[in-house]
Amino acid sequence: MECPKCCGLMYMERLTDFFVIFNVWKCINCGALMDKTIIENHQKSLDALETVGSASG
Repeated sequence: MECPKCCGLMYMERLTDFFVIFNVWKCINCGALMDKTIIENHQKSLDALETVGSASG
């Protein structure tokens, strides 16, 4: 996977928060973390921007 911030290489890392274990993608260059929720919210933001851009044109 390619990092959306710096285009660096990302790898899967397992994180824990007390009792919850979850997997995230972590960039080896900038340290950005991406999980399923972050990716879905990013896509929703891009879709909203496209809708606004097409309505004004």
